[in-house]
This record gives sequence, C-alpha cells and structure tokens, in this order.
Amino acid sequence: MYKIGEFSKITGLSIRTLRYYDEIGILTPTTDRWTNYRLYTDENIIEAQYIKFLKSVDFRLEEILTAKDEMNSELIDSKIEELEDKKNVIDYQIECLNTLKESITNENSIANDKVVTLSKTMNQKVA
Repeated sequence: MYKIGEFSKITGLSIRTLRYYDEIGILTPTTDRWTNYRLYTDENIIEAQYIKFLKSVDFRLEEILTAKDEMNSELIDSKIEELEDKKNVIDYQIECLNTLKESITNENSIANDKVVTLSKTMNQKVA
C-alpha cells in the first residue's frame, strides 16, 4: 500500500490530481479507517497508467469515467473519428497559413481582401 505522496511519485500524477480523481471517482484508493489516509495499491498503479494513456490519446475525464470499465471498439472508433476531424481542421489551418505566408512572401505584404477571403474560407471549413 502506498500513501498519496509515494503514489504520486510512482505514477507522475500530482497529489492535487489524485485528490481530484478520488473526488470524481475515476481513481479511488482505499482509506485507512484509523488515519483517514488514502492508500493506493499496485492495481491502482495500473489504473493510473491506463488513465494517463487515455488522456494522452485525447479522452476527456468524463469519457474515461464512463468508459473505464466498459471500453469497447465502438468507443475507440468514435474517438478515432473525433481525432481525424480535428486533424482535418488542423491540416486546413496549416494550408491557410501556408497560403498566407506565400502571399506575404510574394507581395511583401498581405492585402486585406485576401485576409477576409482566407477568414471566410476557414470559418466555412471549420464549421
């Protein structure tokens, strides 16, 4: 069993984060009935690593809480689709910035009408 400070060092999660995770029920330690200390197990280490992994692939805490015990390919497919949509938006933003850069490079300045055109196009694409 690990006290919160030890567990924090092992997992790389701050004590504040661990308290929050306990509060929302995403990572719940046992509590020593005499001292009221949070005590974490080796199983909690695995849970913490899983939570950190899911966060690293853009799962929100609400999604992790909902799916923690019931992860399935449908949820993963949904997250993949969400990330692909974000990637498409970012790719388009990069394309717009390259167009802007090219315009500035070629003309040594940018005309207001080109900024308006880029802005309208961006808004249509992102929406």
